[in-house]
Amino acid sequence: MNENRYKKAMDDVCDKYFNLTAEEMLAKAKASVDTEMEITMKKSTKRSIIGKLVGAAAACIVISGTAVSAMGYGPLGDTFRRFFGKDETTAEIIEQGHYSEIGQTQSDGIFTVTIDSVTGDKTAPKLLFDVTVNDETLAQTNDRIRLFAYILDEENYNNNLEQYGMWDAYGVKDPDINGLYHVCMDGPSAFMMNEAEVITAVKKISFDSDPENRIFDYDVDMEYRFTVPDQVLKNSYLDTVTGVTVSDGDVDYDLFYVEYGSYDTLFKFKFGFLGTDLAGGETDYYNVCDKFDNEWHKFAGSFVLTVDGVEYAPQELGYSYCDTDGEAFDAGTCSTWRG
Repeated sequence: MNENRYKKAMDDVCDKYFNLTAEEMLAKAKASVDTEMEITMKKSTKRSIIGKLVGAAAACIVISGTAVSAMGYGPLGDTFRRFFGKDETTAEIIEQGHYSEIGQTQSDGIFTVTIDSVTGDKTAPKLLFDVTVNDETLAQTNDRIRLFAYILDEENYNNNLEQYGMWDAYGVKDPDINGLYHVCMDGPSAFMMNEAEVITAVKKISFDSDPENRIFDYDVDMEYRFTVPDQVLKNSYLDTVTGVTVSDGDVDYDLFYVEYGSYDTLFKFKFGFLGTDLAGGETDYYNVCDKFDNEWHKFAGSFVLTVDGVEYAPQELGYSYCDTDGEAFDAGTCSTWRG
């Protein structure tokens, strides 16, 4: 896929639907999160950091920050912990009531795939799948599977599919039910809110081992349609920012956007590359984007976010695209996306 076009499309859709004013968003964020945050640039020796940080050459940073189970194991939060114990945030979100059962099932004989439910927050939705592998050899020789799916609205699914990549996630094997795997897949917030119909099209199931058929990747075609009800996804808050600039001495990065979510806090920066020493007279950003991405990674890698006295460092840094058509930023200004 063309990752730049895909990520930019996500941003454009989000810009369309997240239309609160900066004042409204900041008020909501302050009302919901009683914390004091400070960003500093210093080396961190921490290795057990909660969440992730996304940065980019125009820069973006992310720092992390009792329903009945349809799977038949009792409370859904406890069931989630059983198979995805490292993701305590999602388990807590489920227990707060932010989930919706879908319960749609399709089968092609070899595989039976059920979309069980939707949960997460509005910046990081999650889809929970149950996948039954009816081939005994495949099931016996694989402790995990990998599921691939498009998750889009109808317009983009029917007309712009080539611009998007599939979401994917590994599934863990159920220890009690033969051939059953549980999958928790991230989804795109732009298409899973506002009570619009979502199309989830499962297209491939992969295995680490296939000693009998030696296929490993199985093409499937299972299409599901559903709507995520309002208030199912836990609220996240967005804030536009002006007047905050950080510099590494070569490039000035202007903070313009922040997301406060349950899983992480996202910071987006933009910068002008034209005329900088790093650009070396180049006017086509994509001829020098690797230089700027490397510069950003070295700089943002030393950031520390302090929240209520606890320090968090970036765990993942992103990349940049350059908007040269003037729709979102002036020509020659770059921006980044959530990783």
